[in-house]
Amino acid sequence: METESEQQAASADVLSSAAHAARLAMLNTMDERIRYACEALVHPSTSDVLAFLMTYGVVANPKRERSYVSTQVNKWRAERGLGDTGDLPRMSAEMLAELDKGRTVETVEAAAEPQAEPAGAADGQGTATAAAPAKAKRKAPEGSLGFYVVAFMSLLVSVDTSWRFFGIKLGITSVEERAAMFAVVEVALIACGFAMRAGIRSTGKPGPARLILWALCAASGYMAFDLAGPVSGLARVALGPVLGVVMLHLALGIELRHTRQRVTTWARVSRELKERFLSRLGLGDDERDALARTRDRAARRAAHLARASWVTPFRKTRLARALRAANAAHDERMRARLMAELAAVQHADELRRLDLASPWADPLTKALKHLKR
Repeated sequence: METESEQQAASADVLSSAAHAARLAMLNTMDERIRYACEALVHPSTSDVLAFLMTYGVVANPKRERSYVSTQVNKWRAERGLGDTGDLPRMSAEMLAELDKGRTVETVEAAAEPQAEPAGAADGQGTATAAAPAKAKRKAPEGSLGFYVVAFMSLLVSVDTSWRFFGIKLGITSVEERAAMFAVVEVALIACGFAMRAGIRSTGKPGPARLILWALCAASGYMAFDLAGPVSGLARVALGPVLGVVMLHLALGIELRHTRQRVTTWARVSRELKERFLSRLGLGDDERDALARTRDRAARRAAHLARASWVTPFRKTRLARALRAANAAHDERMRARLMAELAAVQHADELRRLDLASPWADPLTKALKHLKR
Protein backbone atom coordinates (compact mmCIF):
# COMPACT_ATOMS: atom_id res chain seq x y z
CA MET A 1 0.00 0.00 0.00
CA GLU A 2 1.12 3.52 -0.67
CA THR A 3 2.23 5.62 2.23
CA GLU A 4 0.74 8.97 3.08
CA SER A 5 3.76 10.87 1.74
CA GLU A 6 3.57 9.07 -1.58
CA GLN A 7 -0.11 9.88 -1.85
CA GLN A 8 0.58 13.54 -1.13
CA ALA A 9 3.34 13.60 -3.77
CA ALA A 10 1.03 11.99 -6.32
CA SER A 11 -1.69 14.50 -5.51
CA ALA A 12 0.79 17.36 -5.91
CA ASP A 13 1.90 16.00 -9.28
CA VAL A 14 -1.71 15.76 -10.45
CA LEU A 15 -2.42 19.30 -9.33
CA SER A 16 0.77 20.56 -10.94
CA SER A 17 -0.04 18.80 -14.20
CA ALA A 18 -3.53 20.25 -14.19
CA ALA A 19 -2.12 23.73 -13.53
CA HIS A 20 0.35 23.37 -16.39
CA ALA A 21 -2.36 22.15 -18.75
CA ALA A 22 -4.67 25.01 -17.78
CA ARG A 23 -1.92 27.57 -18.16
CA LEU A 24 -0.87 26.26 -21.57
CA ALA A 25 -4.49 26.31 -22.72
CA MET A 26 -4.77 29.98 -21.75
CA LEU A 27 -1.73 31.00 -23.80
CA ASN A 28 -2.40 31.98 -27.41
CA THR A 29 0.93 31.74 -29.26
CA MET A 30 3.55 29.06 -29.53
CA ASP A 31 6.25 31.44 -28.30
CA GLU A 32 4.41 32.04 -25.04
CA ARG A 33 3.96 28.30 -24.49
CA ILE A 34 7.65 27.62 -25.11
CA ARG A 35 8.65 30.37 -22.68
CA TYR A 36 6.25 28.99 -20.09
CA ALA A 37 7.82 25.55 -20.48
CA CYS A 38 11.28 27.09 -20.00
CA GLU A 39 10.15 28.81 -16.81
CA ALA A 40 8.53 25.63 -15.50
CA LEU A 41 11.73 23.64 -15.98
CA VAL A 42 14.80 24.38 -13.87
CA HIS A 43 17.49 24.27 -16.59
CA PRO A 44 15.59 23.81 -19.83
CA SER A 45 17.10 22.24 -22.89
CA THR A 46 15.51 21.71 -26.27
CA SER A 47 14.77 18.05 -25.54
CA ASP A 48 13.25 18.86 -22.13
CA VAL A 49 11.00 21.57 -23.55
CA LEU A 50 9.85 19.32 -26.39
CA ALA A 51 9.06 16.53 -23.93
CA PHE A 52 7.15 18.97 -21.72
CA LEU A 53 5.09 20.29 -24.61
CA MET A 54 4.42 16.79 -25.96
CA THR A 55 3.17 15.73 -22.54
CA TYR A 56 0.46 18.38 -22.62
CA GLY A 57 -0.39 17.93 -26.30
CA VAL A 58 1.08 21.21 -27.51
CA VAL A 59 3.57 19.59 -29.92
CA ALA A 60 2.48 16.68 -32.07
CA ASN A 61 5.50 16.34 -34.40
CA PRO A 62 8.75 17.00 -32.47
CA LYS A 63 11.01 16.59 -35.53
CA ARG A 64 9.24 19.36 -37.40
CA GLU A 65 9.07 21.71 -34.40
CA ARG A 66 12.55 21.03 -33.04
CA SER A 67 14.41 23.84 -34.86
CA TYR A 68 11.85 26.45 -33.89
CA VAL A 69 11.73 25.30 -30.27
CA SER A 70 15.53 25.25 -30.12
CA THR A 71 15.70 28.87 -31.34
CA GLN A 72 13.23 30.05 -28.71
CA VAL A 73 14.96 28.10 -25.93
CA ASN A 74 18.35 29.55 -26.84
CA LYS A 75 16.83 33.03 -26.88
CA TRP A 76 15.29 32.50 -23.44
CA ARG A 77 18.61 31.24 -22.04
CA ALA A 78 20.52 34.15 -23.59
CA GLU A 79 18.17 36.67 -21.97
CA ARG A 80 19.02 35.21 -18.57
CA GLY A 81 22.74 34.78 -19.19
CA LEU A 82 22.61 30.98 -19.21
CA GLY A 83 25.11 29.04 -21.28
CA ASP A 84 23.99 26.85 -24.12
CA THR A 85 24.76 23.22 -23.34
CA GLY A 86 22.72 21.87 -26.23
CA ASP A 87 21.20 18.48 -25.58
CA LEU A 88 23.88 17.24 -23.20
CA PRO A 89 22.51 15.25 -20.27
CA ARG A 90 22.43 16.79 -16.82
CA MET A 91 25.27 15.87 -14.50
CA SER A 92 23.91 13.69 -11.75
CA ALA A 93 25.66 12.96 -8.47
CA GLU A 94 26.77 9.53 -9.71
CA MET A 95 28.29 11.01 -12.88
CA LEU A 96 30.15 13.69 -10.91
CA ALA A 97 31.58 11.06 -8.55
CA GLU A 98 32.75 8.97 -11.50
CA LEU A 99 34.46 11.98 -13.09
CA ASP A 100 36.24 12.81 -9.82
CA LYS A 101 37.44 9.21 -9.57
CA GLY A 102 38.85 9.31 -13.11
CA ARG A 103 40.62 12.61 -12.43
CA THR A 104 42.24 11.14 -9.31
CA VAL A 105 43.54 8.13 -11.26
CA GLU A 106 45.05 10.40 -13.93
CA THR A 107 46.80 12.48 -11.26
CA VAL A 108 48.35 9.39 -9.68
CA GLU A 109 49.56 8.08 -13.05
CA ALA A 110 51.10 11.45 -13.92
CA ALA A 111 52.96 11.53 -10.61
CA ALA A 112 54.28 8.00 -11.17
CA GLU A 113 55.80 8.84 -14.57
CA PRO A 114 59.58 9.50 -14.47
CA GLN A 115 60.78 13.01 -15.09
CA ALA A 116 62.49 13.97 -18.31
CA GLU A 117 66.15 13.09 -18.55
CA PRO A 118 68.59 15.91 -17.79
CA ALA A 119 70.37 15.21 -21.04
CA GLY A 120 67.24 16.07 -22.97
CA ALA A 121 66.88 19.27 -20.99
CA ALA A 122 70.50 20.05 -21.59
CA ASP A 123 70.01 19.46 -25.30
CA GLY A 124 67.00 21.75 -25.25
CA GLN A 125 68.99 24.44 -23.49
CA GLY A 126 71.78 24.03 -25.96
CA THR A 127 69.35 24.33 -28.84
CA ALA A 128 67.77 27.43 -27.31
CA THR A 129 71.20 28.91 -26.66
CA ALA A 130 72.23 28.20 -30.22
CA ALA A 131 68.99 29.66 -31.54
CA ALA A 132 69.41 32.89 -29.57
CA PRO A 133 72.42 34.13 -31.55
CA ALA A 134 70.66 33.15 -34.74
CA LYS A 135 67.74 35.39 -33.80
CA ALA A 136 70.06 38.15 -32.66
CA LYS A 137 71.97 38.03 -35.93
CA ARG A 138 71.00 40.98 -38.03
CA LYS A 139 70.73 41.02 -41.77
CA ALA A 140 73.38 43.03 -43.59
CA PRO A 141 72.17 46.17 -45.37
CA GLU A 142 71.40 45.96 -49.05
CA GLY A 143 74.47 46.70 -51.18
CA SER A 144 76.87 46.50 -48.24
CA LEU A 145 79.57 44.87 -50.39
CA GLY A 146 79.54 47.78 -52.82
CA PHE A 147 79.71 50.25 -49.93
CA TYR A 148 82.76 48.43 -48.56
CA VAL A 149 84.47 48.61 -51.96
CA VAL A 150 83.82 52.34 -52.29
CA ALA A 151 84.99 52.93 -48.71
CA PHE A 152 88.22 51.07 -49.45
CA MET A 153 88.80 53.08 -52.63
CA SER A 154 88.18 56.37 -50.80
CA LEU A 155 90.64 55.34 -48.10
CA LEU A 156 93.25 54.94 -50.84
CA VAL A 157 92.87 58.66 -51.56
CA SER A 158 93.28 59.42 -47.87
CA VAL A 159 96.29 57.11 -47.67
CA ASP A 160 97.95 58.94 -50.57
CA THR A 161 97.35 62.26 -48.81
CA SER A 162 98.83 60.98 -45.56
CA TRP A 163 101.86 59.45 -47.33
CA ARG A 164 102.68 62.68 -49.14
CA PHE A 165 102.02 64.84 -46.05
CA PHE A 166 104.32 62.76 -43.84
CA GLY A 167 107.05 62.87 -46.47
CA ILE A 168 106.82 66.47 -47.74
CA LYS A 169 105.49 68.46 -44.79
CA LEU A 170 106.79 66.45 -41.83
CA GLY A 171 110.09 65.56 -43.48
CA ILE A 172 109.98 61.82 -42.76
CA THR A 173 112.18 60.49 -45.56
CA SER A 174 112.71 56.97 -44.27
CA VAL A 175 110.36 54.66 -46.13
CA GLU A 176 110.10 52.17 -43.25
CA GLU A 177 109.33 54.89 -40.72
CA ARG A 178 106.82 56.58 -42.99
CA ALA A 179 105.10 53.23 -43.76
CA ALA A 180 104.69 52.56 -40.04
CA MET A 181 103.14 55.97 -39.33
CA PHE A 182 101.28 57.33 -42.35
CA ALA A 183 98.11 55.18 -42.16
CA VAL A 184 97.29 56.03 -38.55
CA VAL A 185 94.32 58.21 -39.56
CA GLU A 186 92.82 55.61 -41.88
CA VAL A 187 93.10 52.78 -39.36
CA ALA A 188 91.54 55.02 -36.71
CA LEU A 189 88.68 55.83 -39.10
CA ILE A 190 87.93 52.13 -39.61
CA ALA A 191 88.10 51.46 -35.86
CA CYS A 192 85.71 54.32 -35.12
CA GLY A 193 83.31 53.01 -37.75
CA PHE A 194 83.15 49.59 -36.11
CA ALA A 195 82.81 51.19 -32.66
CA MET A 196 79.86 53.25 -33.86
CA ARG A 197 78.28 50.12 -35.33
CA ALA A 198 78.59 48.30 -32.00
CA GLY A 199 77.12 51.27 -30.13
CA ILE A 200 74.16 51.53 -32.49
CA ARG A 201 73.34 47.84 -32.10
CA SER A 202 73.68 47.76 -28.32
CA THR A 203 72.35 51.12 -27.08
CA GLY A 204 70.94 52.76 -30.20
CA LYS A 205 73.51 55.60 -30.01
CA PRO A 206 76.86 55.88 -31.82
CA GLY A 207 78.62 57.04 -28.67
CA PRO A 208 81.85 59.06 -28.43
CA ALA A 209 83.31 57.30 -31.47
CA ARG A 210 81.33 59.66 -33.70
CA LEU A 211 83.09 62.72 -32.29
CA ILE A 212 86.48 61.05 -32.72
CA LEU A 213 85.55 60.07 -36.27
CA TRP A 214 84.77 63.62 -37.35
CA ALA A 215 87.85 64.91 -35.53
CA LEU A 216 89.95 62.51 -37.62
CA CYS A 217 88.18 63.76 -40.75
CA ALA A 218 89.09 67.30 -39.74
CA ALA A 219 92.72 66.26 -39.23
CA SER A 220 92.78 64.61 -42.64
CA GLY A 221 91.22 67.73 -44.12
CA TYR A 222 93.94 69.88 -42.58
CA MET A 223 96.60 67.66 -44.12
CA ALA A 224 94.90 67.81 -47.53
CA PHE A 225 94.53 71.62 -47.50
CA ASP A 226 98.09 72.13 -46.28
CA LEU A 227 99.45 69.75 -48.88
CA ALA A 228 97.46 70.63 -52.01
CA GLY A 229 95.81 73.98 -51.33
CA PRO A 230 92.11 74.85 -51.02
CA VAL A 231 90.92 73.57 -54.42
CA SER A 232 92.80 70.29 -54.70
CA GLY A 233 92.60 69.84 -50.93
CA LEU A 234 88.80 70.03 -51.05
CA ALA A 235 88.77 67.26 -53.65
CA ARG A 236 91.10 65.13 -51.53
CA VAL A 237 88.88 65.59 -48.45
CA ALA A 238 85.55 65.00 -50.23
CA LEU A 239 86.77 61.93 -52.10
CA GLY A 240 88.86 60.67 -49.20
CA PRO A 241 87.89 60.54 -45.51
CA VAL A 242 84.42 62.09 -45.83
CA LEU A 243 83.31 59.69 -48.56
CA GLY A 244 84.89 56.80 -46.67
CA VAL A 245 82.99 57.63 -43.47
CA VAL A 246 79.68 57.90 -45.31
CA MET A 247 80.25 54.59 -47.09
CA LEU A 248 81.17 52.92 -43.81
CA HIS A 249 77.93 54.21 -42.29
CA LEU A 250 75.94 52.68 -45.12
CA ALA A 251 77.89 49.43 -45.15
CA LEU A 252 77.68 48.89 -41.40
CA GLY A 253 74.02 49.82 -41.16
CA ILE A 254 74.53 52.92 -39.02
CA GLU A 255 71.53 55.20 -39.38
CA LEU A 256 72.43 58.23 -37.36
CA ARG A 257 69.56 60.41 -38.47
CA HIS A 258 66.97 57.85 -37.39
CA THR A 259 68.55 57.15 -34.02
CA ARG A 260 68.87 60.77 -32.96
CA GLN A 261 65.78 61.55 -30.91
CA ARG A 262 67.15 64.38 -28.78
CA VAL A 263 65.92 67.83 -29.81
CA THR A 264 68.79 70.29 -29.58
CA THR A 265 68.62 74.00 -28.85
CA TRP A 266 69.53 74.90 -32.41
CA ALA A 267 66.70 72.71 -33.71
CA ARG A 268 64.18 74.55 -31.52
CA VAL A 269 65.59 77.95 -32.55
CA SER A 270 65.42 77.09 -36.26
CA ARG A 271 61.86 75.78 -35.90
CA GLU A 272 60.77 78.93 -34.09
CA LEU A 273 62.37 81.18 -36.72
CA LYS A 274 60.72 79.23 -39.51
CA GLU A 275 57.28 79.50 -37.90
CA ARG A 276 57.71 83.24 -37.32
CA PHE A 277 58.82 83.79 -40.91
CA LEU A 278 55.83 81.88 -42.27
CA SER A 279 53.51 83.78 -39.94
CA ARG A 280 54.95 87.08 -41.16
CA LEU A 281 54.14 86.02 -44.72
CA GLY A 282 50.63 85.02 -43.68
CA LEU A 283 51.34 81.32 -44.19
CA GLY A 284 50.93 80.15 -40.62
CA ASP A 285 49.30 76.79 -40.00
CA ASP A 286 45.81 78.03 -39.03
CA GLU A 287 43.81 75.50 -41.08
CA ARG A 288 43.06 78.00 -43.86
CA ASP A 289 43.65 77.36 -47.53
CA ALA A 290 45.37 79.78 -49.89
CA LEU A 291 42.09 81.25 -51.21
CA ALA A 292 40.83 82.03 -47.70
CA ARG A 293 44.10 83.72 -46.78
CA THR A 294 44.06 85.81 -49.97
CA ARG A 295 40.49 86.97 -49.40
CA ASP A 296 41.10 87.78 -45.74
CA ARG A 297 44.10 89.93 -46.62
CA ALA A 298 42.12 91.64 -49.39
CA ALA A 299 39.25 92.41 -46.99
CA ARG A 300 41.66 93.92 -44.48
CA ARG A 301 43.32 95.97 -47.22
CA ALA A 302 39.94 97.19 -48.50
CA ALA A 303 38.93 98.33 -45.01
CA HIS A 304 42.08 100.40 -44.64
CA LEU A 305 41.77 101.87 -48.15
CA ALA A 306 38.15 102.86 -47.47
CA ARG A 307 39.35 104.99 -44.54
CA ALA A 308 42.41 106.31 -46.33
CA SER A 309 42.65 109.99 -47.28
CA TRP A 310 42.03 111.28 -50.78
CA VAL A 311 45.74 111.92 -51.31
CA THR A 312 46.44 108.17 -51.27
CA PRO A 313 47.67 107.29 -54.78
CA PHE A 314 45.22 105.25 -56.85
CA ARG A 315 42.97 104.79 -53.82
CA LYS A 316 39.77 104.03 -55.77
CA THR A 317 41.47 101.63 -58.15
CA ARG A 318 43.22 99.79 -55.34
CA LEU A 319 40.00 99.71 -53.30
CA ALA A 320 38.03 98.23 -56.19
CA ARG A 321 40.74 95.63 -56.79
CA ALA A 322 40.77 94.70 -53.10
CA LEU A 323 36.97 94.35 -53.03
CA ARG A 324 37.06 92.07 -56.05
CA ALA A 325 39.83 89.98 -54.53
CA ALA A 326 37.90 89.66 -51.26
CA ASN A 327 34.71 88.68 -53.15
CA ALA A 328 32.76 90.81 -50.70
CA ALA A 329 29.88 91.32 -53.14
CA HIS A 330 29.02 87.62 -53.33
CA ASP A 331 30.42 86.07 -50.15
CA GLU A 332 28.40 86.92 -47.06
CA ARG A 333 31.18 85.84 -44.71
CA MET A 334 33.73 88.06 -46.41
CA ARG A 335 31.28 90.96 -46.44
CA ALA A 336 30.76 90.59 -42.69
CA ARG A 337 34.53 90.40 -42.19
CA LEU A 338 35.00 93.55 -44.27
CA MET A 339 32.38 95.40 -42.22
CA ALA A 340 34.01 94.27 -38.98
CA GLU A 341 37.43 95.42 -40.18
CA LEU A 342 36.02 98.75 -41.34
CA ALA A 343 34.18 99.31 -38.05
CA ALA A 344 37.33 98.55 -36.07
CA VAL A 345 39.39 100.97 -38.16
CA GLN A 346 36.71 103.67 -38.10
CA HIS A 347 36.28 103.62 -34.32
CA ALA A 348 39.89 102.99 -33.39
CA ASP A 349 40.13 106.42 -31.72
CA GLU A 350 37.45 105.44 -29.22
CA LEU A 351 39.61 102.75 -27.67
CA ARG A 352 41.46 105.20 -25.45
CA ARG A 353 38.18 106.70 -24.17
CA LEU A 354 36.65 103.42 -23.05
CA ASP A 355 36.00 103.27 -19.30
CA LEU A 356 37.05 99.78 -18.29
CA ALA A 357 37.09 98.22 -14.86
CA SER A 358 40.44 97.53 -13.26
CA PRO A 359 41.62 93.95 -13.78
CA TRP A 360 43.11 94.03 -10.27
CA ALA A 361 39.78 94.63 -8.51
CA ASP A 362 37.60 91.79 -7.27
CA PRO A 363 34.24 91.04 -8.95
CA LEU A 364 32.27 92.67 -6.09
CA THR A 365 34.11 95.98 -6.50
CA LYS A 366 33.49 95.90 -10.25
CA ALA A 367 29.76 95.31 -9.71
CA LEU A 368 29.48 98.19 -7.21
CA LYS A 369 31.29 100.50 -9.61
CA HIS A 370 28.84 99.72 -12.39
CA LEU A 371 25.87 100.19 -10.04
CA LYS A 372 27.07 103.66 -9.04
CA ARG A 373 26.89 104.72 -12.65
